Amino acid sequence: MKDIKFLKTKTSLPTNLQSVLIGLMLGDGGIYKSSPTGNSRFEMSFGENYQQFAESIGYLFSDYIKTPVKTVNIQGKSKVYVNYRLKTVTLPLFNQYHDLFYVFDTEKRKFIKVVPLNILDLLDSIVLAYLIMSDGNFDKSRNRIRIYTNSYTEDDVRRLASSINTKFGIYVGVLYDRKDQWILTIGAKQLYLLREIVVPHFEKSMLYRIGIT
Repeated sequence: MKDIKFLKTKTSLPTNLQSVLIGLMLGDGGIYKSSPTGNSRFEMSFGENYQQFAESIGYLFSDYIKTPVKTVNIQGKSKVYVNYRLKTVTLPLFNQYHDLFYVFDTEKRKFIKVVPLNILDLLDSIVLAYLIMSDGNFDKSRNRIRIYTNSYTEDDVRRLASSINTKFGIYVGVLYDRKDQWILTIGAKQLYLLREIVVPHFEKSMLYRIGIT
């Protein structure tokens, strides 16, 4: 980890790492404030089959974390589950990313995660790769990729789909999943182009999510 005083002088992440963060935030990542007026930190949890991916993210963020990715045992009803958790230190530079991805819901009295309104400007091949590694799934039966954007509103999901199409020329379908939840689909005809764009940025253990084994 870099010196905390030095990190507090920084206003943003390096460009490549910012793209990694945005991709993960579109997926399962989270940014949390210690208080409404305080600074922010990035956190992410990974399931027991994703140790290699988790450790690769820990390496990328090594300048911003005090300890390596942590192994956490979670007691379920019939077995103990293993999770891997990453948490950065709390820093001013993460505030701008919190502001990008969260709006305060006055009725629920809490922050709600959203797809940034300027996601088209933020998108690049790294962002797309880390979104798919975080939330993607290869549907072998139909030779397509599904991206589980269930936590977002339909408007958010359509904004993301349109932005990917505009940026990369990849058609992305928006599919109703269940209970007012929407996911993205990328069909077989788009796979060659998609792989060409994202494979250089994929962690090897996650290639199966785009149908490469």
